[in-house]
Amino acid sequence: METIPRLLHDRGLFDVAFAHVRDLDPSVHEGAMFGCPAAFVGTHMAFCVYGSGLGIKLPAERAAALVAMGRAFAFQPYGRAPMREWVEIRITRDRIAEIVGVLIASIEYARQNMMPVAAARPLPASGGGSRNRL
Repeated sequence: METIPRLLHDRGLFDVAFAHVRDLDPSVHEGAMFGCPAAFVGTHMAFCVYGSGLGIKLPAERAAALVAMGRAFAFQPYGRAPMREWVEIRITRDRIAEIVGVLIASIEYARQNMMPVAAARPLPASGGGSRNRL
């Protein structure tokens, strides 16, 4: 049986990028999506490290502008079709400060897309049963 080598994601790149945004909002936290270390606002992913690049979700117009300026590439993880709200920026760890504005914009965009707290269903009042929201 042949196995396909697993893509290694640069955890150090993620740690440096995440250090710049972790305190922007109490709902900013780290997690993973499809094996990629990622920054989330609530349940919405803002950016991730895919291989040695950063996949960053932004408003479609801003994403297109970054690609048009040559500052980013279309983000196509695992060979998928380009996604209009996502770009990939290939940058070294020591240069992350150059794109902090883009990372902050991705956090703000994810925050705007969060479900309003008032629309969330409350947890059951009883002590038993599942505490997971559906």
